Amino acid sequence: MNFERSEQLLARELKVSPLAAQTYSKSYRYFCRGLAPSFMDRGEGCYIYDVDGNRFLDYMCALGPITVGYGIPEITEAVIRQVKKFSSGSLQSEPEADLAEKLCEIIPCAEMVRFVKNGGDATTAAIRLARAFTGRDVVLMSGYHGMHDWSIGASENHKGVPEAVRRLTLNFTYNDPEDLEAKLKENPVAAVILEPIQSDGPKEGYLQKVKELAHQYGALLIFDEVVSGFRYALGGASELYHVTPDLAAFGKGMANGYAISAVAGRRDIMQQIEEGVFVSTTFGGDAVPMAAALATIRILEQPGFYDHIWEIGKLQRDGIVKCIEKYDLSEVLSVSGLPPHAGVAFEGHGSLSYLDVQSVYSQIMLKHQILVFAIYNLNGSHTEQEAGKYLEATDEAFALIRTAIDRDSVDGILQGGKVDPVFKRNIK
Repeated sequence: MNFERSEQLLARELKVSPLAAQTYSKSYRYFCRGLAPSFMDRGEGCYIYDVDGNRFLDYMCALGPITVGYGIPEITEAVIRQVKKFSSGSLQSEPEADLAEKLCEIIPCAEMVRFVKNGGDATTAAIRLARAFTGRDVVLMSGYHGMHDWSIGASENHKGVPEAVRRLTLNFTYNDPEDLEAKLKENPVAAVILEPIQSDGPKEGYLQKVKELAHQYGALLIFDEVVSGFRYALGGASELYHVTPDLAAFGKGMANGYAISAVAGRRDIMQQIEEGVFVSTTFGGDAVPMAAALATIRILEQPGFYDHIWEIGKLQRDGIVKCIEKYDLSEVLSVSGLPPHAGVAFEGHGSLSYLDVQSVYSQIMLKHQILVFAIYNLNGSHTEQEAGKYLEATDEAFALIRTAIDRDSVDGILQGGKVDPVFKRNIK
């Protein structure tokens, strides 16, 4: 494959934009340089074409937002109809009322919704509402909730966040109710916010226990469904596990790639926006992604859509497990995630780091013209045929990882650059 045009564009943008990407995980550093594209030209179904004309089977799906597929006619036509009218205007649009009603219909906690743009906007709005409602400041969180100070300040990537802000957010351990209760006892907590589906999902009864503990200690429960919403079920984890939070944040897959997110929740909490809690953005009422969201949800609502996603995901997940067993790689590889959003987790071995192992995997997947990190995302256009291609490439990748482990070296195995993420794990 030729990546001449990609490399030219990359060189240009690196001079004027950090990482030549607006999202860390879409940066060239997350792929094997020289073997991977950097710029996309168009998408069709579950395939993308780069600017050099190379075709890739896409398992990134824009990091989750592509739930139905690229270039879906019904969605494109809805967008074009709205574009011909206006996108952002001086008044609201009819799609705004239609979408708000639809979300209140399908999201278990939604009595009212407020639209913003990014997932972090929605989680931040939820935290502000919770703090105002409870009169408390401390937040307990589990998972990733966006780039805003209250959240990223509690991570290792907190450079630039004031210490006073960092002290107001504490992490708790997923699937460990005792750890959550200990922190609730120690602090006057405004909100407990978590990604409800992490790794292989919640243990039986865990989410209900989190809700009980939050309310017992006077805190609100917030589900960050930016990833899980519209991917596992139409109503997200709330529907899947029958636990209704006080507030929830949705984004990513709502509009099949168009930029929109929402905070949803109880009427008495949400109405604070009319009473001085400031949640207002210029582009929150953008009508084009709302038209896209309505068209997307009509497809997601069709009988069998989620059955298909789970079926293809299970086929791939089970296939990964068999490949790990086939090559005796359980010390360095494991499977993580529920079928619609699962994949490989990497560990180091001997003198090899986890990034060495991941780079071998990435190299082979790219050789087979498959775009994937470790965890795959599925959209409605993936079929058994694509799953077969994915597993064929996975088998070859794992065989080469076995060779690298046996040699304790990737010399002569890696043909391109190593995967080099901006933020690396502290463990080998």
